[in-house]
Amino acid sequence: MISAVIIDDEKFAREALANMLKMFCPDVNLIGEADGVESGVETIRRLEPDAVFLDIQMPDGSGFDLLKEFASIGFKFVFITAYQEYAIQAFKYSAIDYILKPIDPIDLAAAVEKLHESVLNEDTNKKFQAFIENIQWHEKNPQKIVLKTFDTVIVAEKESIIRCESENNYTMFYFTDKPKVLVSKTLKEFDVLLSSSGFFRVHQSHLVNLNFVAKYNRFPDSHVVLTQGQIIPVSVRKRELLVTLLKQRTSR
Repeated sequence: MISAVIIDDEKFAREALANMLKMFCPDVNLIGEADGVESGVETIRRLEPDAVFLDIQMPDGSGFDLLKEFASIGFKFVFITAYQEYAIQAFKYSAIDYILKPIDPIDLAAAVEKLHESVLNEDTNKKFQAFIENIQWHEKNPQKIVLKTFDTVIVAEKESIIRCESENNYTMFYFTDKPKVLVSKTLKEFDVLLSSSGFFRVHQSHLVNLNFVAKYNRFPDSHVVLTQGQIIPVSVRKRELLVTLLKQRTSR
């Protein structure tokens, strides 16, 4: 059972979310509500919930302002947001859970399931700090990514990632400034996240940062050579698009 509070300035929104939690998430025990930043901080400190469902925009500040009031965040949180553009990218890069308004019961149930999976084993403060830095980029791409390993959370500069390699249902990350790490998500998920930021999936098992591609060779077998010397295979169906992307980068 997860104890939770809802913080939203709209009474109707609080009531609607409370009803949805009762109906679709019986393992959540709603122990309190608040209608703003100041009252929300007081409620959290008084009730010490496991999780907080937190609106972003409120009359006396934002959900971000509320979280900044805590020197160390000792609870899980899920943002309830109407944002659908750059902020969503910041959420994803920072591994921050969010639900879009109007709330879909399926999305709510999925968010609660993640709360169960991450009750004690993630560094919430690292994730929030990375998010605050990413959100400052606004329309630009977020610059930091939060990676969850078996036992910790790593915050990495996106430009320090050389490549990613599939390890069944996990992904191995290789960096310029730290040892490689195994992350508990599939390569497909990182392909979706990073493909708009200069990364290209050259092979079913390999996603590379195009900034680190030194050259592409078609023969005797199709591959790229990275600036660090690694040779990465390129699948037949990715050859032409890779050549196009590399030409675009050299012409800038």
